[in-house]
Amino acid sequence: MLQIDVMPYASDALEDAMRLAQTKALNSYTFSDCLNYLNYTWADIYKRMAMIDDGYYGKTMQLTSKLTRLPDCVMSTVMVYRAQSITDCNRIIYRDAGTADIVAGGTYRISGKDIYCYDADKYTIWLYYVPACPQVFFTHHNRDPKLLDTATRNMQTRFGMFTLHGYVDDTEIVIGTDTTEETLKSCNKWELKHLSGNTDYDKIITDYIIKDTDELNGTFELVFISCHFPYIFCTYQNNLTGEYYSGFYSKDFDWTEYNPFAFTGKASNVKYVTCDWNDKTGMGVTIADYNDLDEEGNPRLKELGWTPDTQLNYPIPEMYRYLVARLADKFSALNESNIMGVQKELVDAKFAFEAFFEKDKSAWKRIENVNPATVGDWL
Repeated sequence: MLQIDVMPYASDALEDAMRLAQTKALNSYTFSDCLNYLNYTWADIYKRMAMIDDGYYGKTMQLTSKLTRLPDCVMSTVMVYRAQSITDCNRIIYRDAGTADIVAGGTYRISGKDIYCYDADKYTIWLYYVPACPQVFFTHHNRDPKLLDTATRNMQTRFGMFTLHGYVDDTEIVIGTDTTEETLKSCNKWELKHLSGNTDYDKIITDYIIKDTDELNGTFELVFISCHFPYIFCTYQNNLTGEYYSGFYSKDFDWTEYNPFAFTGKASNVKYVTCDWNDKTGMGVTIADYNDLDEEGNPRLKELGWTPDTQLNYPIPEMYRYLVARLADKFSALNESNIMGVQKELVDAKFAFEAFFEKDKSAWKRIENVNPATVGDWL
């Protein structure tokens, strides 16, 4: 039997939930509503998961001073303990301090984002916590994209208080609609220049824009770049396979892959034509899909949402099933309908999630009543 690791996407969860709720059209709800419902439901399941078994997403940090500022991503703390290392050492659990013993040994105090531990500078103290769940996104209209006959390629260079400049051997090129892909590939320097003209504020971003050379798997060369603060949209082409790889950088130059059709099981072979973003509608980009060619062999032009499609890598399949059931219950309630199939699936999915999420079934709650005789029994 063929065993594959199939991990669904956020758009899969929405489609499955709308089908379960017997929604006539997949676009019956706005992008902002679907995004909110998706993240609210996922956050509820994530928090319930943390209550059952915090080990899947739990993290550990060391407290090195008496007063420590918690990271912004901390959702809830699980344990404060003293140990020489995280593993291979016994732990001395610390308790929450009151107002009269805040400087006593073996205590800690959390107020807002601050944690005070009197022993932190004398012993090795660890904080075990569960981070907040990351936000989930989906690509709007990726199931039924709007097909376009023509689209004009457009690249913008204004990036907030900066302008983007490209160079070929210290010779600046003009980036615009007429800039060819070969010209972009030949650029070996990229710079953001401040509008004030003060060179102290200029930023060299060559290391982010230009990918490393890979003779074995092929090098991804830049063929499209457009600035729309706080994002820089880029498309790269593999010099060996000719495949396209698209995504965008944030203002901190964190890369996010754009994979609108990855739910089909294939890599999304799309190239940006025009780019923009809108948090309310979710729309904004026009792409050329090289996995969908017309009769003449040209890629079809499609108008889609600009957000990526998040891959849902859950610890167990029951989490995805429970997510779909919760979303379907929400959608059916919005349609003012009471579908028996949704209610039955919600009960079954919740039972499966609660019963099978925790892997530890060998503890005291499942103690064996009948044990074989030991030497102690004979004595």
